[in-house]
Amino acid sequence: MAAKKDFEVGDLVWVKVKRSPFWPARIMNPTAKRLQNKNSCMAGKAQHYVIFFGSENHAWILDENIVPHSEEMLMNLTEVKSTKYVKAVNEIVEASGSVAPEPKFGKKDSDGLTRKCAARTPRQKNKLEKPEKCPQQMNLAEEASVKKLFPLRRFDGVSLVSNTLSNDTYDPVAVTQPLNDQSSVAPEHFELPPEPSLDLSRPSTTVTERNIKPTSKKIGFIGLGMMGQRIVKNLLHSGHNVSVFNQTPEKCKKFVEAGAQQFSTPADVIQNCDIVFCCLSGPGASKSVVFENGGILEGLEKCQFGGKGYVEMTPIDPATSQELAEAITKKGGKYLEASINGSRSLAEEGCLMILGAGDRELFQDSLTCFYAMSKNAFYINGVAGSGSKMNFVYSLIIGSINAALRDAVAKLEEANIPKEFFFDLISDTSGPFFTQTNVVTETLEYMQQNLNVGLDVGSDYAQPLSLASVTNELFEYSKSVYSSEHDVAVFNLRREH
Repeated sequence: MAAKKDFEVGDLVWVKVKRSPFWPARIMNPTAKRLQNKNSCMAGKAQHYVIFFGSENHAWILDENIVPHSEEMLMNLTEVKSTKYVKAVNEIVEASGSVAPEPKFGKKDSDGLTRKCAARTPRQKNKLEKPEKCPQQMNLAEEASVKKLFPLRRFDGVSLVSNTLSNDTYDPVAVTQPLNDQSSVAPEHFELPPEPSLDLSRPSTTVTERNIKPTSKKIGFIGLGMMGQRIVKNLLHSGHNVSVFNQTPEKCKKFVEAGAQQFSTPADVIQNCDIVFCCLSGPGASKSVVFENGGILEGLEKCQFGGKGYVEMTPIDPATSQELAEAITKKGGKYLEASINGSRSLAEEGCLMILGAGDRELFQDSLTCFYAMSKNAFYINGVAGSGSKMNFVYSLIIGSINAALRDAVAKLEEANIPKEFFFDLISDTSGPFFTQTNVVTETLEYMQQNLNVGLDVGSDYAQPLSLASVTNELFEYSKSVYSSEHDVAVFNLRREH
């Protein structure tokens, strides 16, 4: 069948993707951002931007792999047990305003079209179903749109606040997904929703309702990443006196306009502030801020002994935390580890969970700041590293539960059992642990950071952590296929049947 070359926006078509059947789609008019994501390897070749029926997937497809919608395509449907494929076919039939004919399932020829199956099949009904002897030609089609996951209501006395997925996804990223034998119709690029801009003029309703009386101490904050920006925003709106530092000075500009003071080095921050919070990407970044020239230790040398506090919020391992604590206390500073747990949307709402370990007096002095950034702040003990250990255990539990849910939901779909019954069962027998709301509590990046810390600790103590290792592999795989900015709901995007 020859594909026409003059497709227009809105045309109904069928698209051929490697190792997959022709899939129903519609020609779309790409936005400027999607034009930038156009596959460079197809340069010079005629192609169109399409949306796949049965999912929210978008992709650039060569014209040679596109054919217009027709009754013939419906009559030559490939044998597939995927509910998503059936859904896609039903959607294109509805969109075309035609009545679906009785489909004739068959095996695929090398050109991707179908031929009649040699095996005798029962009389077809008005819905798509599998013939008795035709072999299955593909696995289930996958949805790249993020599915709804379930909020954690309580864990060991800790309550978490729910937020929608749309608040927790950021930069539009084209994530390449390999089409292997375990993939089915998945477009070559997935796009995360555009990043919501951080509106410093709009305070968090949750933080405002707390009526926080800010401490009189001067607060410093190092690190204006995605989490740090949202934490500083809440500190400013709760009335704290905040000074900031970031390796990229331009990121400080909007916070200075909102009332913060900017310093050029971490040493300047510690000299001019009473309590300095640090929220960076990892242990290496924290060590750099503390030990290098112009760092925290250099600044402490010029300060009164015992008069400065340093609060480490970066996801670090216990050994690094103890190293930082020893170095800072030797210079006369107070050290507090404050491991944070939660997503960016929770950070923006001031609803993180904080696990503190180290100097108790510093923890007490930091409480008004913790009120502005978290729903729950716990002091564990005075031993640096205890916070990161507790955070690992917490992440292990939550990560393992999500991994188990991934497999459970896959089995339910395989058995054609509505998953709503399963959710009701969990709610009735185990308390309101999971519900069907659209909630994000953790991103892959932050949860895996905590798991990696725990695995490193287990290795140091020769402690086998088999379940944590398997869970971490699932996280790593999901990050490679999708993006670390996604939340744990991506487990449900690539279930193998």
